Formats: sequence, structure tokens, C-alpha cells
Amino acid sequence: MTITIADTAAEYVRAHRVERQSTALYSDRPVELTVIQNKWADATNHGRQTIADAPAAVMRAVETSRRGHELFDRVRDEGVIVYGLRRA
Repeated sequence: MTITIADTAAEYVRAHRVERQSTALYSDRPVELTVIQNKWADATNHGRQTIADAPAAVMRAVETSRRGHELFDRVRDEGVIVYGLRRA
């Protein structure tokens, strides 16, 4: 099976849910989204991205990929887009 950015994001959310008491990604957390993109890049031999590009790549992957739709649902919360993990 190919590792997708959405899979990496779901794994990251599951691993950090105790610290944050949340099972969701937030569009307003660029450092966290950059960490997710770079974990995926390292695991799949793709190029790492900076904080300027990585958050958009993660959000795009979760929003537009079949795997992203399987793993996350989308909610807008006062201007912030929140992607809740469907199966925690």
C-alpha cells in the first residue's frame, strides 16, 4: 500500500491526541502541518517543504484525495477549517 499524506496525517493525529485532547487537524496550525508533510516526505523519498508550502500541501491532500475523504470529515469553526478524524 502506498503511504499518502492523508495516512500520515491520520497517524500523526492519533499519536498526539493525548497531548492535544483532539482527533483533528486544524488549518491554522502551520508548524504541525509542516511536520506532517515532512514525515510523509521522509517516508516516501519525496522532497521536504517549508512552512510556506507544506501546510497547503497537507490540506490539499486531505481535501481532494479519496483517502483524505475516507479518514477525515470537514467542519468550519469560526473561519478555521477543522478536519476531524473519522475513526480515532
